[in-house]
Amino acid sequence: MSEEVIDVQPWKGKDEIVISEEKDTYIVVEHRKNKENLEVKPIQHIIPKQNVINLWNIIRENCELREQYGYRYLVRKLIEQGKMDIGKIIPEYKILDMYFKDELLGSKKFQNTWYEFVSKISMEAFGGGKFRKAVYFIHLYYPLKCLEHKGYVVFFGRGGCMRISDEVNVR
Repeated sequence: MSEEVIDVQPWKGKDEIVISEEKDTYIVVEHRKNKENLEVKPIQHIIPKQNVINLWNIIRENCELREQYGYRYLVRKLIEQGKMDIGKIIPEYKILDMYFKDELLGSKKFQNTWYEFVSKISMEAFGGGKFRKAVYFIHLYYPLKCLEHKGYVVFFGRGGCMRISDEVNVR
């Protein structure tokens, strides 16, 4: 019996991230390889500088120097400190529709408080689901990459980081 050998190129996903700074934004460029034709193409993301500043202030005020902090801790702080306007991320009519369906079904999950409901949506959006792109990447992942690029944090992947700077303001 003969064996057929197939040479398969490994899929590496992306090969590098390049970060540049504009007046009010960071430009994050990733290079991703197409699975079919193996062509590497740049993908550009525009991250508001305010998102990076907000995240840095949260890290600086809540994270000890050289201590590791996980994704859920940072997300909770972003939500608690109101650094995300969930209404801009998820269309208001969708939030209201979800809230009233929950209330009409008599769910005790949110104890009928708007804050608890929006916090639940926010946590779910950070964890995955249809709003992940609008929430996780623009408020946590890319801002962490920008802060790492500036030498303020070490990024561990999956949203975890360690503060390594005492810098007060993002420069």
